[in-house]
Amino acid sequence: MAGTNAGALSVFLRLLEKSEGTRRTRQFTSGWNVTYRLIAAFYSVFLIASVVSNLWSTSTLRATFILLVTSMVFLRFPANRHSPQDRPSVMDLGLILAAALALGNFIVEYEEMAWRSGDTTTRDIVFGVLAIAVILEACRRAMSAILPTLALLALIYALLGPYFPGELFGHAGYSASLIISDTYASMNGIFGFVAYVFIAFVMLFVIMGAIFERFGAGAFFIELPLALLGRFRGGPAKAAVMASCFFGMISGSATANTVATGTFTIPLMKRSGYRPHVAGGIEAAASTGGMFMPPVMGAGVFLMAEMLRIPYGQIMLVALVPALLYFFAVLSMTHFEALKNGVEATPPEQRKQVWPVLKSGWYYIVPIAILFGVLFSGATASKAAFDAIVAFLVLMAIRHLLTWDIKGFFVALFDALAEGGDKSLIVGSTAGPVGIIVGMALLTGLAFKFSALLLTYTFGMVWVALLIILVATFILGMGMTVTADYLILAVLAAPALGEMGVPLLAAHLAVFWFSQSSNVTPPVCMAAFAGAGIAQSNPYSTGFQAMRFSSFLYIMPFMFVYTPILMLDGFNWSVAYTWAVMFFAAVPFAAGVSGYYFGHLGAPARVLLIAGAVMLVFPNWYVDLPALAMIVGVTAYQFWSRSRPTPEASVADAPTSRA
Repeated sequence: MAGTNAGALSVFLRLLEKSEGTRRTRQFTSGWNVTYRLIAAFYSVFLIASVVSNLWSTSTLRATFILLVTSMVFLRFPANRHSPQDRPSVMDLGLILAAALALGNFIVEYEEMAWRSGDTTTRDIVFGVLAIAVILEACRRAMSAILPTLALLALIYALLGPYFPGELFGHAGYSASLIISDTYASMNGIFGFVAYVFIAFVMLFVIMGAIFERFGAGAFFIELPLALLGRFRGGPAKAAVMASCFFGMISGSATANTVATGTFTIPLMKRSGYRPHVAGGIEAAASTGGMFMPPVMGAGVFLMAEMLRIPYGQIMLVALVPALLYFFAVLSMTHFEALKNGVEATPPEQRKQVWPVLKSGWYYIVPIAILFGVLFSGATASKAAFDAIVAFLVLMAIRHLLTWDIKGFFVALFDALAEGGDKSLIVGSTAGPVGIIVGMALLTGLAFKFSALLLTYTFGMVWVALLIILVATFILGMGMTVTADYLILAVLAAPALGEMGVPLLAAHLAVFWFSQSSNVTPPVCMAAFAGAGIAQSNPYSTGFQAMRFSSFLYIMPFMFVYTPILMLDGFNWSVAYTWAVMFFAAVPFAAGVSGYYFGHLGAPARVLLIAGAVMLVFPNWYVDLPALAMIVGVTAYQFWSRSRPTPEASVADAPTSRA
């Protein structure tokens, strides 16, 4: 038995190391561990200080960020399985030196390069090539070779434009010096808006989440739902949904959410009667919803706000109801799954009481409330995160002072800063390569040509374009983070939806939601794989269950386009009606997917319920009336079937004759 548990743990760790494309990390010796953690903590302090400090110019800030991330990646991630696993190699130290030279040159020479504006020198080209090389290698180590390869192909495409056929893909071509100038010697490419958004918003929220988790907020947001919902049928699964919703407020990673909440909820689900692969699938589906849940959401939303020039608070406001709708759909599926399999409530002796849990951790809610309040006041997301961090640390300092544990406070703070820096490496390593791809797409005009291509092959039909985007996000999601997946298609595909008449915010949110599907869609579904590791279940069986429980995700983007659910014209009766209809549609949809309503459902009834729910997404009375008829018909038949006595019951109730 011990060998089995050890093997399962080994599999889980390997899956976790690959989560969102990551590779195996080094387990440092004590000396290198201290060095690395000091650098990571400094990096976190540097980013937090950048919100309120004017010590650094924009160019210095962006280059220093790229330098720190790249250096930490070379320390943390070995080049291959033959590299030292407990310390950096000589080659790693050489790459760190190369990164320092190339990025340091940018810091020192940026003003001069900006004045030259495209008139690159030999020095610019040498350091530019060196910067591109180290950035792509860092991304390869932290993720995989796919995103760096795409960035390299983008550079080749810009260079060899005349050799590509047709007007859609061919272009005049650009010289190597001009490409280097745009990629390295300017505030485009490597140091463009992607790096800016990562510094100003994304990394700050990652660090904030790490601080909250280290001081116990994560455990509180897991224990509270377990206490609230444990008394209901299928309580642990419903608690997993609510816990992932709460945890999603402070975490921007579906895989991290799965690991953090699933460690507690998946064993409880298994004990209550859920099959292991079902328990892992429920947790992965719920954790994916955390990427949609304000105030943090996924990193892509910060990029969305910058691209659309819309306050983050406005996006957060319109995204709240769709996020709650998704969680309601997953919650409904767990309810029908519990009824279908006879899962009961958690026994009283195995669950905590609500009031003691709330009393012991109510203060964890305060920084979340501050975060919401500052965002809705119109301040920037970085200011909101900074205020929430400061308020939270003040509360934690008071808490430790009351227990005379000052040392414990500073130890936890250092650990949180170091963990925040470490957790940001995966997303941070994508800033340079994605910046290159976006820069080359704009330089060559590919971004605009792709829109024409999408318009041509969809014949202007929005629903066809959405299906193509769904497939594209799924394919890209196999080899890169969901943030990079979203950003590439936001640049290429979202403008095409805009040209078809879709509001740009709705188009971007549709692409963002579709990009999250790779968390739960086989063959590459890292959130589901993480859930399988905890549940000790087959990864692909768990992946298909995760896809089943998150299936409402695949139709949500159609709501953004075809209904006023996002309140783009403000709140009105049409929006309220849409919300009511969509929440209503989630119930028959969940029943159809689960195969249980007021009783077990046959295949025809399941198809009618799912089809009726999907049809309600398209707000036309000639579609809604047949949809309602299908749902009401199945509901009436279920009631009639349940009330009708079975043949066995009729025989049992019949009077017995005497011999």
